Amino acid sequence: MEPILLIVLLALFLLPSILMMRGQKKRQAQVQEMRQSIQPGDKIVNVAGFHATVLEHEGETMLVELAPGVAVTMDAAGVMRKIEPEQPQGPAETNEVPN
Repeated sequence: MEPILLIVLLALFLLPSILMMRGQKKRQAQVQEMRQSIQPGDKIVNVAGFHATVLEHEGETMLVELAPGVAVTMDAAGVMRKIEPEQPQGPAETNEVPN
């Protein structure tokens, strides 16, 4: 087999794998950064789908409140996403002419 053909075949099979690994590492870094940025008072959704409010965040564990008076300890790796607070909207503009 010619060396050029061998190089092309290797590139054909290895290039997609390398590109997928880069994307996966980038996503993993974003998730890790999000998990480290969680502060008490933040609202989160865990991997089971429970919505909770963070009471304490200490390293790899956090105390979260699932319902009023129901607090549980969970692993920080179980956080799927952080719920961003909604931005308050100003008064709605209308095109009506006051009387």
